[in-house]
Amino acid sequence: MKQPNRKRKLSMDSKEHLNQDGCLEQAEEEKKPRDGATPLSHVPSVAAQEAWSWEQYLTEQKAIAAPVELFSKDQSFPEHENGFQVGMRLEGIDPRHPSVFCVLSVAEVCGYRLRLHFDGYLSCYDFWTNAGSPDIHPVGWCEKTKHELHIPKGYRKDKFVWMDYLKACKLQNAPKKLFRNRSSNGPMPKEFQVGMKLEAVDRKNPSLVCVATIADIVEDRLLVHFDNWDDSYDYWCDVNSPYVQPVGWCQENGRTLIAPQGYPDPENFSWTEYLEATQTNAVPAKVFKMRPPHGFLPSMRLEAVDRRNPRLIRVATVIDVDEQRLKVHFDGWDHKYDYWMDADSPDIHPIGWCDITGHPLEVPYRANDVKILPGQAVCPTPGCRGIGHIRGPRYSGHHSAFGCPYSDMNLKKEATLHDRLREQTQANLESDSSHSRSKNLCSLNFNGKHEKVNSQPRLVQQAKCLKIKGKEDIDLDNLFRGLSVAGGWVGCRLPGASSSSRQHESH
Repeated sequence: MKQPNRKRKLSMDSKEHLNQDGCLEQAEEEKKPRDGATPLSHVPSVAAQEAWSWEQYLTEQKAIAAPVELFSKDQSFPEHENGFQVGMRLEGIDPRHPSVFCVLSVAEVCGYRLRLHFDGYLSCYDFWTNAGSPDIHPVGWCEKTKHELHIPKGYRKDKFVWMDYLKACKLQNAPKKLFRNRSSNGPMPKEFQVGMKLEAVDRKNPSLVCVATIADIVEDRLLVHFDNWDDSYDYWCDVNSPYVQPVGWCQENGRTLIAPQGYPDPENFSWTEYLEATQTNAVPAKVFKMRPPHGFLPSMRLEAVDRRNPRLIRVATVIDVDEQRLKVHFDGWDHKYDYWMDADSPDIHPIGWCDITGHPLEVPYRANDVKILPGQAVCPTPGCRGIGHIRGPRYSGHHSAFGCPYSDMNLKKEATLHDRLREQTQANLESDSSHSRSKNLCSLNFNGKHEKVNSQPRLVQQAKCLKIKGKEDIDLDNLFRGLSVAGGWVGCRLPGASSSSRQHESH
């Protein structure tokens, strides 16, 4: 790979709203940095960063780097440079709702990473991703693949046309050549089909293994949906992921299987009767191939995205591992900032990744390295240089504990992503005819009646679910009457989440 320009590429925040002509423009009140912060491009760096090197650091610490072979293609050094430019439009997945594909724009480019903006929404919902992410697609991809596109707020679904939108607003679509071709990973085995059932780990609560459905298939990945739960728990994974297992895996391995929310008598769940009642099939057990162990070990060094401030990538150490995850510690920081992440997360990279891609690397914090300029506002949190804000990209920086993503008062707050669909007003939801049938969060209970979704964490139900049994004496045909929709199980959808015919078949 050709060595790219190491200079960081920064842009103005893409804070936009619809003008009278329906086009997007910057919101005047958001152009200036908030909280009295210095713009990010003017924040002085730690002086030691320029002279810092991985080789010298590893020698000093008597540490080893995580071998490059342990990293997947999505984590390792990219084969191509990042060709995306600020302002380009594309289609992509909402990280909070993985079944929803949206109109996105490139708000910032940094090394091989992109900050993406939901057109028509405030920048507090922006999120970071890699330029080679499988979650982003060129303009027109949804129409070509028959996926529903969640259009910018303020537009009518039946009136939105991509080319008209680009032309009217004088926008540029991202060229197709910039999107990674994943066909080299091999096709999805034909035995995996939308609507089929399996058992899957809940990645938000990894101790749980739940009844799940293949909600979608795109190239070499499948979308896992947990039956009768909303789509915020969904996730994409490849077929060899250790998070997906065949029907009956829990019973064979002495694990607890979590029945669908609202299932009557969950401690006596039967796959045989559930499949019959929902008129669905299980993914054949023979097609599951276990991925080898991830290989990461404690004390290995790597580079990792700081999820509390996702614009930053830090020097990190693996301090613990389990079967699917590793626990990351940011060198020089308190252990209260440690967190677990999936071993296949696109947010970890081999050492040298930032150097190769031109992304700034946040080196270990050392108090004597910090130099304060005269008149500079300083964040009181040790190690924090005032970059980022607890309220997301809407603010370029901070100088107080109130806005600091690392302050004790904000430790329990989620700093990474805001949920724009949950935060939309009911009036905005009702403007979209596709959502008028789901004005409230609701689900179908197992008697076919509507009821409010249980908003309690899934862990609270774990104690109620025991190991599954092979046969039951109850008449499930009556209990499940009215629940089979197009041959599938009815699952809850969040207001604003796009529901396609494929998803109705599987849910």
